[in-house]
Amino acid sequence: MEGRNLMIRNILVWLVILAAPVIAQKQDGRPKQPATPSPPEVRKTVDAITGTWSGQMTAHVPGTPVESFTWTMNCKGIALGSGALCTNTGKASIGLMAESCLLAYDPEAKAVHYMCVTSMGEVHDHKGTWKDARTIEFEPLRAGMMGLLVTETNRWYFPDANTIDKTSEVALADGSSMKFEFKGKRIRLKVGAK
Repeated sequence: MEGRNLMIRNILVWLVILAAPVIAQKQDGRPKQPATPSPPEVRKTVDAITGTWSGQMTAHVPGTPVESFTWTMNCKGIALGSGALCTNTGKASIGLMAESCLLAYDPEAKAVHYMCVTSMGEVHDHKGTWKDARTIEFEPLRAGMMGLLVTETNRWYFPDANTIDKTSEVALADGSSMKFEFKGKRIRLKVGAK
């Protein structure tokens, strides 16, 4: 019996030793800040997109009528505030659409990166810069879209802290182009709302 009590006590001591660092990290419930401060462009980029956005996506596709549908972006800070992860969804006439994207400012290259994977099989890594306090312009990106080689150019404009106007111009190999525009509002939750 004494050996069993000693074994139980040893197990409890090990559990306390293993749990102590986790408990210490959650002292006040807030994530720890990085050891070195980030450049202001990192915070600016993350703050600009973090939150839940809802609005209309309008698609101009050659040979089809212009279509508008509800689009939602749910963007959360990641890596101790060094970037954002966005889950974007909507339902167009062709069915459900979704994409997951990472957004971050690269201090070394002084560039904004927006890397996305879509439900339509697209994988894009857009690179851009803040042109002014409210606008990110992305370089033209040659990539695949629906089995075709295209050149896509994106521009994001924030008229105010809770409004986004994202445009994507896609130049197709045959000389025609598609245009997608998302006009969204950041949804603010009331304090205490679940």
